[in-house]
Parts: sequence; C-alpha cells; structure tokens
Amino acid sequence: MPGAIGPAMGEIEGRARRGSRLQVQIYVNRHPEELSEAVLGAFPELSDRGGRIRWTAPLEAENFREPRDRDFLHAIGYERLAQELAAFWPVRGPVWDALAVVEFPSGPHGVILGEGKSYPEEFYSGGTKATSTRSVETITRSLARTQEWLGLNPDPERWMYALRGHPRSSLYQSANRYAHLYWLREVVSVEAWLVHLLFVDDTTHLATSRARWRAGLKQVERELGLEGVPVPHAGHVFLPALGRFTLP
Repeated sequence: MPGAIGPAMGEIEGRARRGSRLQVQIYVNRHPEELSEAVLGAFPELSDRGGRIRWTAPLEAENFREPRDRDFLHAIGYERLAQELAAFWPVRGPVWDALAVVEFPSGPHGVILGEGKSYPEEFYSGGTKATSTRSVETITRSLARTQEWLGLNPDPERWMYALRGHPRSSLYQSANRYAHLYWLREVVSVEAWLVHLLFVDDTTHLATSRARWRAGLKQVERELGLEGVPVPHAGHVFLPALGRFTLP
C-alpha cells in the first residue's frame, strides 16, 4: 500500500498559508474523520459496502506533497498502471489536491480523487500547457473519449482552451480530472470517485457562502456542457472552512 516517496518534478509541496490548499491540509491531517464522513455522505454506496477511507495525500509527514504522474499512482496504490497511464495522458499531468484509498472488506481497494476549492473562480485556469504535437494529440483523444463516456458530442477543444468570451479562462483543470476518473473506471477497471471539496466561508482567502457556491457550480457545469448531465461517481461536499492556526 502507499508509503513515503521522494517528490517528482512539478509537484507542489510545503505548508500552505491560506485558501483551499491550507483547508485541504488541515482536513487531511487534523480532521480526517470529518472529511471521510463528508465524502461517505456524498457516496452512500461506499458506506453500504463497508468502505473505510484512508487519506494518502497531502500528508504532513511528506511535507504536504501533492502527487502527480507516477507518484499519483503510488499514492493510490496502483503503481503497476504506469504504462497504461502514460498511454492515456502525457507526463506532467494533474497535480492532485487530495487522494485517498477506500478499503473494502473484500476485493481490490478503491480510490478517492479530491479537488479543493475555496471560491468558484478556482475552477478556472489558463488551459492546457501542452505544446508538443504528441502530447496535444494524446490529450485531445482522451478528452474526446471522456466526453463520449458522458454522452456528449466530442468537442475536446472546448475543454482544453480558453472559453469563448473569456480569453484568459479555461475549465481544463476540471476536464482533466473527469478524464482521469474515466480512465480509472473505464480503461483500467479501478473503482474511483471524484469529489470536489468546497470550503464555505474561508476567511483565510476569499470567503464564499453556500448560495454563491451553488450559483458558481451551475455556471461551471453550463460552461463545461454538463448542465443536466450526471457525471458517474462524481460529486461535491460543502465543508466549513477552518482557521489557519489549526495547522501550526
């Protein structure tokens, strides 16, 4: 099962001072039971099957490192899938805010993919930074497969680049997280769940009410083309933001 491993290029590590990174660090390292309870509430099938969640990143003992690529696979206990991941996504893939394994009474363990947000604008970024033809082709193909899985007409560029009318904003980060959920579930047959950890009233950065979160989520879904489209095994939880001094 997962254990300590040296950092890889491009990973994020170190204690955060504010915002969603700090909140994730606090919950994973100081309040893992409350975090697990919230996630189990979002996915009742885990409790029904006797699932127990064990958080593997970001751990204080590992300098709060957020894994990617091979270290991502190590953190979720599936290092043997390195070749399959390389075929699906180029190196320097997603840096994961939070990861956990779900241990069941019998059978293979499952995976929790966690993304932390303190305000809706955190969903937006500058789009893919891939430049090589091979990497762009791999990402394009994998996003198209993900869209087909969701019952959408393939339009990977919509997820890769700037939104129409918003030349500096993209929802590529959310898109590639959905793609990795698809990869785990449908390509390599690993049970996985993707959860957005939405922090309410985070006074360490930009405090967001539940009402503003709900409005922001609707906008994100609409701009991804997912309005009214249920994403299998994906959801979100609202968590009360905690004070920065909870984590010395």
